Amino acid sequence: MPPKLTSLKPRITTQPGSKVQILAPAAGTVQRKRGYAGVIDRNRIRARDMGLCQECVRQGAPGPGWLVDHIVALWEGGSDEDENKQTLCKRHHDAKSAAEAARRASGG
Repeated sequence: MPPKLTSLKPRITTQPGSKVQILAPAAGTVQRKRGYAGVIDRNRIRARDMGLCQECVRQGAPGPGWLVDHIVALWEGGSDEDENKQTLCKRHHDAKSAAEAARRASGG
C-alpha cells in the first residue's frame, strides 16, 4: 500500500482584525481631474488661448502651444480652475516644469 499523503499546514496567516488602510488625500490638496473630464478641460483651455503658447505671447513672439499647464502648480497651492491654466509650447513647458521640480526638490 502506498504511503498516505499529508497536507502541509499553511505558513501564511493574517493578523486578527487587520485591514488594508485607505489613505485620504492630505488636507489642502487638490484632486486632479482624470479621464474624459481632463480632456474636455484641456481642449477648452487650448481654444481659449487660441492654440498659442502664452509664454511666447508674453515675450512678443507668438508661437503654437499644445501643452496645458497650471500657472501655479497644484503642489504650490494652485487651483484646478481655468484661470490657473495656460497653454504652453514644449520648450516653455519643459523649462517651467524643470524650475518647479528644482523648487520642490529644495523644499520650497
